[in-house]
Amino acid sequence: MTTPLPSPTRPIDKISHFEDFYRLFQEKPGIYKYLDKINEISSKGGNTLVFLYEDLLSFDPQIAEMLRNDPEALIEDAVDAFKNVLKLQSSHMKKQKYFIRISTKDEKSPLSVPIRGLRAKHIDQLVWFNGITIRSSVVRPKLTRAEFECNICGNHFSIPQLTSKVNWPRFCGSKKRCTAKAQSDFRLISKKSEFIDWQSIMIQEVPEDLPPGRIPRSVQAILTYDDLVDSVKPGDRVKVMGSFKSVLAQSINNNNSTLFKSYIEVNFIDPEDKSEEDIELTKEERKKIEELSKEPMIQKKIARSIAPTIYGREDLKMACALSLFAGTRKKLPGGGYKRGDIHILFVGDPGTGKSEILKSAVMKSPRGIYTSGKGSSAVGLTAAVIKDSDTGQMNLEAGAIVLANGGVAAIDEFDKMDSADRSAIHEGMEQQTVSIAKAGIVATLKSQTAIMAAANPYSGRFNEYKSFAENVRMPPSLLSRFDLIFKVVDKPNPASDAQMAEFILNNATINVEDKANNIEDSKDDVAPIDGDLLKKYIKYAKRSCRPILSEEAKDRIKSFYLELRGQYDSEDAIVSILARNLEGLIRLTEAYAKMALKDQASKEDVEEIIKLFNRYLKDTGYDKETGKFDIDMIITGQPRTAINKLERFLDKLKQIFEENNWQELDRKGIIQIIELDGEFDRTYIEKSIDELVNEGTLYEPKTGKVKFTQRER
Repeated sequence: MTTPLPSPTRPIDKISHFEDFYRLFQEKPGIYKYLDKINEISSKGGNTLVFLYEDLLSFDPQIAEMLRNDPEALIEDAVDAFKNVLKLQSSHMKKQKYFIRISTKDEKSPLSVPIRGLRAKHIDQLVWFNGITIRSSVVRPKLTRAEFECNICGNHFSIPQLTSKVNWPRFCGSKKRCTAKAQSDFRLISKKSEFIDWQSIMIQEVPEDLPPGRIPRSVQAILTYDDLVDSVKPGDRVKVMGSFKSVLAQSINNNNSTLFKSYIEVNFIDPEDKSEEDIELTKEERKKIEELSKEPMIQKKIARSIAPTIYGREDLKMACALSLFAGTRKKLPGGGYKRGDIHILFVGDPGTGKSEILKSAVMKSPRGIYTSGKGSSAVGLTAAVIKDSDTGQMNLEAGAIVLANGGVAAIDEFDKMDSADRSAIHEGMEQQTVSIAKAGIVATLKSQTAIMAAANPYSGRFNEYKSFAENVRMPPSLLSRFDLIFKVVDKPNPASDAQMAEFILNNATINVEDKANNIEDSKDDVAPIDGDLLKKYIKYAKRSCRPILSEEAKDRIKSFYLELRGQYDSEDAIVSILARNLEGLIRLTEAYAKMALKDQASKEDVEEIIKLFNRYLKDTGYDKETGKFDIDMIITGQPRTAINKLERFLDKLKQIFEENNWQELDRKGIIQIIELDGEFDRTYIEKSIDELVNEGTLYEPKTGKVKFTQRER
C-alpha cells in the first residue's frame, strides 16, 4: 500500500506517515513485516527497531526522500511514531530511550556513496557505504544535558549540551535576582547530568575497491549509545549508515578558518563477519559456478587462471590457488581453533615471475592486501598504538594481516624485511591472532589470514653448493610455519627457453589493433576462467563448502606419513616429516577438494597434493650427502647427518680435554690427534673448532691455544 501524496499547501504530518509505514507495510500479502517486529520488541522489552530504506522508498517515496535530505529531524519523527505504535501494542512501556536504525540490502541504493565520493553536497544527508575499520578509540562518556548549581544562591538548573564544548551558564535563572555571571559561580553536578556512550572509529576504503595507484581515503565515524559502541574492532569490514556532518576545524593559527572537518554520525553499523549471507550472487552466477565446478581438471584451470601471462610455474600457481581457497577451520574440543589458512613461500632468482604471481593471486582474492618487505614494519603488518591528535587518547590501529582477515596478505621482497619485523608475524601465522600490549592498551585482534611471501636468496641467486637454509638465511621458526616452500631457479634450457620466448611474444601481440585500449581483455583471453567469475567462485567456495577427508584419503595420507617416517630406523635416524607437516597435508587436501566444491576429499586429491609436497621436500629438505629428505634442514638449518657428525666431533673433543684435566691445549696438537683417527678430515676439524669458538663453547686464552668454557664441561 502506498500513502497518497498530500497537497503542496498542506504541511506533511511526518509522524503519521511513519506510523502508517510501520502498521501497513506488507513484505508479502498478509505479512505485516514491521508490525510483527514491533510486537516482538514489545514482548521482549526491546527498544530498537531496524527498517530497510528500500521498504520505506517503495511505500512512501516522499518521506524517504525527506529522510535522505534531513535525517536528523526525520529520525526523531520516526522514533515518535515507533513509540506511538508501541503504546498501542503494549499497555505498559518501559521508561527508556528508543531508537530507529536504518539499513539497506540494495547494492544500488540511492543512499550509496563511496568514501572517496563524499563531497560538500552530501553534508547533513543520509549516506550508506562500506569500508574497513582501521582505528578505534576507547569508549568514553559524553555529556548531553548538564545539571548546574549556583554557588551563590544554590539554585539548580539544566542546560542541553549540543556542541563539543561544555556550554556553561552565563547567568543564574533564579527568581531571587542572583548576581552570578562568571563560570566560577556555577558548579557542574555530574551525578544529575545525562551522559551517553561515545566512541570514535576510523573507516578506510576496502583495498579491493581502491583505484590503481591511489592512496586509500578514510573518514572518521562517531558511534553513540550502548548498541553501537564497541560493536566493531580494528580489522572488521563494516557497512555504515549515517549522517555526513561537518564541524569547524580548530586551527592553531586562526580560529576563524573557513575550512571544516567532516565525520559520519553513525545510525547503523553492520560488521560483515557477523552474517554468512555475505555472498551477493545471482541465480545465474550460482548456476554458472556449479557448472564450472563439475568441469574436468577444474583445479588445473583455476591455477592457470592465476597470472596467465607468466609462462609455466604451474606448481607456484597451484600453491597460490590452494592458499586462496584454504582448508577447513576446525574447532578444537578443549577450546580454540585449528587454522585452515595455507601459508606459502617462494624463494627464487630474480626475474622468475614470483611477484607477478603474488599480485595476480591478490587480485583474484575476494579479500587481499599486497605489501612489499622493505616498506613494511612490524606494526604496519600487525597493529599499532597511535595518539589521537584531537583528544590526546591512545588509539589502536590495525595492520596489514589484521585488515586482510578472512583473505590473503601477500608480502613481496620478504628477505628485505628486518628480522625483528619478520618475527612479529609468527603469532599471526600459527595462532591467527595479533596480541598487543602498549601504552595501556591490551588487546587481541583476529588475523585469520593466509600469508603468501616471495623472497630472493641471500646472495641474490641460488648457490647450488649451499643448503636451502644457507641460501635463504631465515630463522627456522619462521620457515617451519609455511605449509609449502618452493625454490625457483632460472636455469638455461634451449627447449623451454624457446617456448617461453614464443609465449611472451604471442602475448605481446594478441589483437593489438582491436584491444589497444583494453589490456585487461587480452589477459582474459589467456586465462581459462574470467577474473571476476573466479573471484566469486572463491568467495562462494569459502562460504559454502567445508570438505572432510574420506576414509580412503585418510589412509593414503597416513601411509605417506608413515612411509617417510619409517624409512630409517637407526638411533640417529633422519626425520623426513613432522606432525606439523601432516596437518599441512590435511589442509592442502581439503583446499584441493574445495576447488571442485566437493563435500569429501578423495584419494585422487591426496595424490595430487603429495606431488606438490614431494617438490617442497625436494626443494628444501634434500640432503645431497645421503640422497634423502631431511626436515631438519628447515627446522635447524642443517641436515641430521651434519648435526650427528658435529655431536661425534664434540664428544671426541671432550674426551681429549678430559684426559688432560680440562687444561688449555695447543690448537695444532688437537687437530693432529683427531685427524689421526681418520673419521674427520683436517678442513672439517679446523672449521668446527672455529664454529665452537664463535658460539662460545670453546675460547682462546692465548694465541694458538683453546680451552672449554666452564659451563660446557
